[in-house]
Amino acid sequence: MNYLKEVFRYYFKNFLYIAVFMIIPAVFIGLLLRPFALYEFLAKYPTLSLQNFGDFYLAVYGLEWLDILWIFLGFILLVIALSLLLGFIESHFKTGKVSFKNTFSLNSNILNVSKITIMLAVIGYVVNVLLVLIMFLMHEICGTSTAGIVVSTVLNYLFVLAGGWLLVRLFTLFIITGIEMLINGTPMNVSFSDTTHAVQRGAWQIFAVEAVGLGIAFVLSVGFTLLDLSWLGNILGLLILIPFECILGMVVFFDHNGIKRYDNRRYYIKD
Repeated sequence: MNYLKEVFRYYFKNFLYIAVFMIIPAVFIGLLLRPFALYEFLAKYPTLSLQNFGDFYLAVYGLEWLDILWIFLGFILLVIALSLLLGFIESHFKTGKVSFKNTFSLNSNILNVSKITIMLAVIGYVVNVLLVLIMFLMHEICGTSTAGIVVSTVLNYLFVLAGGWLLVRLFTLFIITGIEMLINGTPMNVSFSDTTHAVQRGAWQIFAVEAVGLGIAFVLSVGFTLLDLSWLGNILGLLILIPFECILGMVVFFDHNGIKRYDNRRYYIKD
């Protein structure tokens, strides 16, 4: 199965339904939390005056107490959106029908999705802080001359893209783990073990989806930052990357477990 083709097909064919779940958290998080702030920083780096690690950190994260409230509200919105979106895709895959009837019966979805979202948020923060530290070290090593800024900028892009792919890979692992927990009711350790086998089996196809999703989000973020519209890059990046990962997770889970899908049929008659 071509995972990239399947993800693209499903995303564009059902974009309006996906947007119903994702538009509110994408706008809220994109405007107030700047999830792709590291990419924005990369775009602005050559023009910034930076003296120490604190300058680097503040340029990426800022330091406002109100952000704690936004993070809490953003977390709630994202967990609800992911729970609903995964429930919608699962129902659509299993029945071939677009229906919101079962989607809004969240039951255990919220708890399981909260677990994987918290883990991803913590790991993501740690990885990004390490990347900020690496960029600071590159800045110190290469210096502030024109040639030094060029070299450190190129190296920073490479490091940040590598870090971004690592986070997307973890997103893939955790989202498939969460899907197995939701559908099969298995414990997290069992689900994660099965997920590693599923990911190894379709390694290159999964990598292709991850690379395309990350690449689109990266280009949007950097491009709109250069146009002084970084907020738009954040919103669009979320609207693409998160649904891509949710669809990929469901496609891999169904394929790995040999579960028949009915969303590809024009009409579905129950057996």
